[in-house]
Amino acid sequence: MVIYGEYLFLENAVAGLIILAITSRICGMKPSLKKLALGSFLCGVYAFILFWENISWLLSGFFKLIFSFGIVILVFPILNRKGFFKTLLVFYMISFAAGGIVIASLYFFNSAGITSGGVFYVGHITYIRVFSGMLLSWIILYIFSNFLKERLRKGRDEAKLGININGKTMILNGFIDTGNFLRDPISGRPVCIASKKAVGNIVAEATQFCAVPFKSIGNEEGVLEGIRLDDAQLLIKGKEPKSVNIVLAYSKTERLMGGNGDSYDVILHEALIERGVLSNE
Repeated sequence: MVIYGEYLFLENAVAGLIILAITSRICGMKPSLKKLALGSFLCGVYAFILFWENISWLLSGFFKLIFSFGIVILVFPILNRKGFFKTLLVFYMISFAAGGIVIASLYFFNSAGITSGGVFYVGHITYIRVFSGMLLSWIILYIFSNFLKERLRKGRDEAKLGININGKTMILNGFIDTGNFLRDPISGRPVCIASKKAVGNIVAEATQFCAVPFKSIGNEEGVLEGIRLDDAQLLIKGKEPKSVNIVLAYSKTERLMGGNGDSYDVILHEALIERGVLSNE
């Protein structure tokens, strides 16, 4: 069987990109596009190493282990040893799942292939078949990651928001609303919505006011008054305070209702918290 280098590189680069993207999604991390692209490129190049002749299974396994360690360290912003091994475990699980999906699709389409150095290579390949298989893997794993993140989301809906305006500090009890996608149309900052009763005493000290147009699910439209905060922190129990660059809009409602039925001072933007298996690390 003739093995074409460009197909080998393309298959493994795209597969690597899918695995890294799904791993980052499940772990709740956001590596830069440059790091994802570099990781994808290295996965494509790595495929050629596996076809070295006269390499023992022990040495081949060692190379695979070192490569996976290196990719995880390179692509993902790991802060501690525990987070590293959790990310590595997710990386392996997604890799095995993607491989299983590819093998299942080959069985379905009666495609032939060979194995060498632990790599399964498909014969009679076309670009359509390559990207169809990758698309199938992406769809299945993306749906799985959404399901997993939704399960992880339960019980992680509350946080406090600390704001500081002209030396005056206030701590607000907040609910993280996955349906809040409001952003400041000028700066692009995520918008958190507070009750005017909760922030009324401190709003008068603000100097950077703005208007935030909104449209609710019930087709209600309007404009919220808001302030651009220079100093705000997300406070989650058991975690270090996280600086957030937000706009704080305020509603005339005295208390805001969260998705769990309780009342809160502020409805937080969904982008303020990463939901993944490492979100408590």
